[in-house]
Amino acid sequence: MPKVTSMYKAEIKEKIIQAAIESFAQTGYDRTKMEDIARRLDLSKGTIYLYFKSKEDLFLAICEYNIQQGDKEDAGLFIKKENVVTDAEQIYDNIRRREQGNDKVMLEMVAESTRNPKLRKAMYEFHVKVHEHVMEGVRSKIEDGFLKKDADAASLAIALVALYDGLAVNRMLGVSDAANKKAWVAMLKAMIAGAS
Repeated sequence: MPKVTSMYKAEIKEKIIQAAIESFAQTGYDRTKMEDIARRLDLSKGTIYLYFKSKEDLFLAICEYNIQQGDKEDAGLFIKKENVVTDAEQIYDNIRRREQGNDKVMLEMVAESTRNPKLRKAMYEFHVKVHEHVMEGVRSKIEDGFLKKDADAASLAIALVALYDGLAVNRMLGVSDAANKKAWVAMLKAMIAGAS
């Protein structure tokens, strides 16, 4: 029997995460079964359970994967005062590209978490990590002198995440991406003007 390498395990784990995202987006979190995800990959359900002990555990892995992708792409607050609009648009585009397909999954999870305490806890933990990630970007802008030294990094991070989440709801309701991007840029400009 050939030895399974850690790289092979990482590839399988990522494939399971991608299949779960597709399944959750297509049929919803509550209606997706682990066998559905396994079938998508032509794997046994037991193989899925080797990597993830439950559907909630798999959801947490999706959250962690999204944060890691954000770290890799570094879609933080790289805005220069002379390029506020262009840079804000680029940040929006980077986040949208990374989140493509995940907005529906995240909104599905929010709805399901109202009925599922384990999932609610997982969603809370994910949001804390997202806020911390965004807050690091805001703090770096404060340290760079881009934002006032007394700017409240925690509150600004919460506002940015809430803005993006609200725009995700807009997209689900049919508001155009162009209108959402325009709102994102306007709010970042206002935030920067007020905090710099």
